[in-house]
Amino acid sequence: MREQAAVKETEASQGATGNHDPFWLRLASDAYTSSSTYFDTAVRIRIIQDIRQFQSEHPEGSKYFTDAYRLRSKLFRPKTRATIRKNEATAAAAFFSTEDVVAIRPEDDDDPLQQAAAVFHKTLLQRRLTMPKPHGIPWFITCIGAYQECDAIGVVASHQDWLTDKDRPEIRLLPIENYRFDPAADWRDPVDSSPYFIIQWPMYVKDVQARMADGKWRVYAKSKILSAAKNSSDTIRLAREAKGVDSKQANTADSDYTIVWVHENFVRIDGIDVVYFTLGTEAMLSDPVEVTERYPQGRPVVVGFTILEAHKAYKSSVASLTREVQAEINDVANERRQAVRLANEKRYIVARGKNVDLRSLTRNIPASVTLADDVNDVRVVTTDDATASSYQEQDRLNLDFDDLAGAFSGSSVATNRRLNETVGGMQLLDSNASRVSEYQLRTFSETWVEPVLRQLIVLEQACETNDKLLNLAAKKAGVDLAQLREAIEALIMQDVILTVNVGVGAVNPQTQLERFIFAMKALTAILGTDFLKRPLAPEEQEIAKEIFGKCGYKDGARFLVKAKDGEDPRLMKLMQQIQQLEEALKAKNPPEVVAAQVKKLDSETILNEVKAMQGRVAALYAAIETGQVGVTVPGVMPVADAIAGSAGFVDQDAPPIFPDVGKQAIPAAAMIPQNTSPMFPARPTRGMMSGFESQAVA
Repeated sequence: MREQAAVKETEASQGATGNHDPFWLRLASDAYTSSSTYFDTAVRIRIIQDIRQFQSEHPEGSKYFTDAYRLRSKLFRPKTRATIRKNEATAAAAFFSTEDVVAIRPEDDDDPLQQAAAVFHKTLLQRRLTMPKPHGIPWFITCIGAYQECDAIGVVASHQDWLTDKDRPEIRLLPIENYRFDPAADWRDPVDSSPYFIIQWPMYVKDVQARMADGKWRVYAKSKILSAAKNSSDTIRLAREAKGVDSKQANTADSDYTIVWVHENFVRIDGIDVVYFTLGTEAMLSDPVEVTERYPQGRPVVVGFTILEAHKAYKSSVASLTREVQAEINDVANERRQAVRLANEKRYIVARGKNVDLRSLTRNIPASVTLADDVNDVRVVTTDDATASSYQEQDRLNLDFDDLAGAFSGSSVATNRRLNETVGGMQLLDSNASRVSEYQLRTFSETWVEPVLRQLIVLEQACETNDKLLNLAAKKAGVDLAQLREAIEALIMQDVILTVNVGVGAVNPQTQLERFIFAMKALTAILGTDFLKRPLAPEEQEIAKEIFGKCGYKDGARFLVKAKDGEDPRLMKLMQQIQQLEEALKAKNPPEVVAAQVKKLDSETILNEVKAMQGRVAALYAAIETGQVGVTVPGVMPVADAIAGSAGFVDQDAPPIFPDVGKQAIPAAAMIPQNTSPMFPARPTRGMMSGFESQAVA
């Protein structure tokens, strides 16, 4: 009774205020009808054939299902499944060879806040992608499942949302039969370029009623809810489940566990993107709201692929590309198998109406006995064994298959015997196949992996409330614990650049390691052995980007040291070189040797001072002697000055010591006789007769 009253109240309110419901229902119904018509006509059959080929089953309508082949060999060689499994293993090695799932860097490398935000978001996203449930996302299974979907049917779609009841993000892969978009949408971005996008969600009746009881959806009677159930099976699900039973088909019990279909409709009207839920195409479950109110990242769907086909919204798959070659491989294998069986198990021609043990003939058991009245009544039909040409044809078909699928298998090696004899030949075959695998991986990463993870970052910014994870990410970013809450709010809203650590050369871990080592050696030879310990100058950063780019890395910045705000990389390089030289000197000269050298230098200094003092004393003594000579023999000074001047001597003192020594009158007592020998008396100062004259005078 309470449910019926709620239904009447809802219907009454819809009659009063729901005037726009027919308009929104018509939009949802028209979009679903037109897209489903195109999908059922142009896409569905191809998807079914791809799924059957992936599951190693002959396509519907094959000759092997006719009565003519009822008792003949109808094997299916699983080349397609084997190739896709190898591609999955390659993707697992490329995406999960290291613990770091993604690389996140700031938009502005010079902004310390954005640098810290990059570390913060990387820690947060890394934890969500590696933690077990219920707090984490099963990222490995989800990513490899998405890659398998691309290889098997051509495209993969996923829905990203935040589960408020579990407080974590969620990535759900959407089966191709459960979503619709405009076939005329841009082939590069069919989600955002399509005027509508419809997701069909299978839900139990009880879950729909629970949302109605919570007030999230409008309330309807159970009979109205059951009208959204499908009584017919979906052919794609039948092919996928391979048991002839659709797991989503409604049963006749009409219980709470009956599956009904709820449509989530994304419609763009006058440039405004709105979203609302409908019960099939029959009734409105919610009012239209802008997409950003419900999903902060915009339309929460990403469609990716591995094979690029321009101007084609639904891309081909590996199964599609190799379908004809796979069929030819099956025919050759079955014909050869039939010939081998006929060669080993002979056919017989038996005369009609004769008494022959036919059961013994058909059993064809070794050492058995076949009874006949006349041996001539039975004739053996001999069939030649399969020739070598059938095996050669098989090898060539395997090569064609590998070329189309971009795989490297043992059949390729067995066929190319000459290449198989050398290591270089093996590497040539592997490198040719690796190029296609790398191309597919790069396409898948660009179209699905990176867009999905970017949406997760936006969801984390808008919805993350796990204090434990937030505090851990903030500590990794080097945030001060005293300002933790304010810093988290500032960090989580910063825009960052996300890249996935996969690129050219990533399909072979050994090759990837060799290229990495080669890049590091090249940078060491160009930039020096210290380039990993210091910030690089702008021109050095360009060199590093070029080398890492040639080695298959999208961005080698995560391996390099970033300069802090205000630091000059050139000055830092010089300071680091000085420090290295000092360390080298310390390493080469032990302390005791250095102490001995210091003592030696001190002794040499003292010795030099003593020698200098001796030189000064000798110079002083020579100066005194020179002075004495100058005083006693004044005539020597001009001659000495002339000789010294000719030798380049310049007198640095002020006026000479004896400036007018030649002009001054010298006392008679101070005069030195010209001849002091006692054998020759001094010349008289007067004439020869002076003495007599003096006596006479006297």
